[in-house]
Amino acid sequence: MKFLLAGINAKYIQSNLAIRLLRAYALSRLSSDLLRDTAVEIAEWNVNQSAQAIARQIFERKPDVVLFSTYIWNRETVLRVAGILGSVLPGTLVCAGGPEVSYDPEGFLHECADVDAVLTGEGEQTFLELVLALPRSSEGKLGFLERLRGIAGLTLRLPGGVVLHGEGRSLIGNLEEVPFPYGWDGDDLDPETRIVYYESSRGCPFSCAYCLSSIERTTRFYPLERVFRDIDYFLDNRYPLVKFVDRTFNLSPQRYRAIWARIRDRYNGKTRFHFEIAANLLEEEDFSLLASMPQGSLQLEIGIQSANPRTLQAVGRDSDVEALADAIRRLPPGIHVHVDLIAGLPEEDLESFTSAFNFAFSLGTDVLQLGFLKILSGTPMETLARADPGYGWERFPPYEVLRSPWLPYSDLVILKGIDHLVDILWNDGAFRWTIKALTEKPYKPFGLFLALSRHFTQYFPEGDLFLPRKTGDLFAAFSDFLLEHGLTDYLEWLKFDFFMLSKPGRIPPWLTRRYSKETHDGALVATGLLSRCGGVRRTAYGRSEAEIFSFPGKDGDELFFFEYPAPFEGGTKAQFTKLEYT
Repeated sequence: MKFLLAGINAKYIQSNLAIRLLRAYALSRLSSDLLRDTAVEIAEWNVNQSAQAIARQIFERKPDVVLFSTYIWNRETVLRVAGILGSVLPGTLVCAGGPEVSYDPEGFLHECADVDAVLTGEGEQTFLELVLALPRSSEGKLGFLERLRGIAGLTLRLPGGVVLHGEGRSLIGNLEEVPFPYGWDGDDLDPETRIVYYESSRGCPFSCAYCLSSIERTTRFYPLERVFRDIDYFLDNRYPLVKFVDRTFNLSPQRYRAIWARIRDRYNGKTRFHFEIAANLLEEEDFSLLASMPQGSLQLEIGIQSANPRTLQAVGRDSDVEALADAIRRLPPGIHVHVDLIAGLPEEDLESFTSAFNFAFSLGTDVLQLGFLKILSGTPMETLARADPGYGWERFPPYEVLRSPWLPYSDLVILKGIDHLVDILWNDGAFRWTIKALTEKPYKPFGLFLALSRHFTQYFPEGDLFLPRKTGDLFAAFSDFLLEHGLTDYLEWLKFDFFMLSKPGRIPPWLTRRYSKETHDGALVATGLLSRCGGVRRTAYGRSEAEIFSFPGKDGDELFFFEYPAPFEGGTKAQFTKLEYT
């Protein structure tokens, strides 16, 4: 018998934790005799691949059972692939699990005639019982379904279209029973090119109205010694990025401090761990501990969601915004910080959201993520939205809000454009210095991005802000914005961003160089790059630039030296040094 656990990710760089947990749990509990006759495989794709291509590769594997891990981002792809498999692999049992099908499994089975069974809730125990229930030789789909009657957590479609809903399954009480999901044979995950996900707990005690975790508020933790072993594995194998999927990581002070200390004490100089935290829960001891963390070892994501107290109260979140802001500002600079906002929440109009955006931007974090409210089935937010005709949202994934009683669709369109530009101009880091300077004076952050979105839409001939653009084209559009708005002095900051991004090749028309070979020579000597390059002058020149700047609001000219990483060192951005200049 061959079981295939299928993950269809939103992007190539992502990976699927759920299918690895299910596989590890099943393989760790099958007897040696069953393992000889049973194959439990995993395979991953992404939503940018065609349903035909995914189905073809599944067909080539010839599984007896295929189980799709289903989320809002891949639901439509799963449906299309399942439809193809129903024709080309009619004897294969097609199953689905995951949050997108767990809430209403019977409704999903009625909607999708090509899916035969749905796993609800936590899937490890249910999947194991499914594997154990089926014979070691194929006896066809109908025979499979008959054998699966009565398994808790499993909803079946029986002949004649009858849906049999099995009883619910209790949560796993001791998470030590769930094996470490990585390092098993047959997993070709390359951590150098993919994000690795990991859980040290399940559940969340909070009740945010828009979140699926508000339905099940039980929180369980993996044993701390087990988490230590797992962290050591990631460090020993030098994984670049490990994202903890815990809904709120910093719930138990003794526990999360021990985990951070473990990372600090065994840090390998490469692996970065990502945590989603509630910054308002941080205590004085935490700031001292975080200050001791090696630079690059931690990445924190913090949900602000709104700065409007009425909005936060309406969705069940802590409304002490200033306390949250104070905690975020106290985070040490060596820690990479993301903050999140959500557009479309109750009581939030465009003016209120503008204030929230300016507030979040003022915190000076590395990334500002602007999301849009999803009306998810079964959440309190769905109940609120269905009771108010002012709400409208997509009836298909991702169920994104289209309007609220406070925010019409026309305003959401504006925010979509701002969200896009924040991503490509600020979060990606290419225009950081220019945007910082412009938001100190003369713009407020929201006003700047609003003006940029309007200008960029008019600048590009297609009139489409969202088409992919080359970096050089973005610099050209930004320079045109500065010239049109009489901000020519700020071209110096744009030049600084240009030099920071990579060693210039062709100099664009908007950029005025102030370069001399003598100044470059002096900078090479002053910074020691010439000696670090083994005395090879050509190599030193190839890895550096020296440029004179005259920034608005500053007296006199300034000389900056830019050193670019060698190809084998990784990284893309320059390191800069301000040098004496007369």
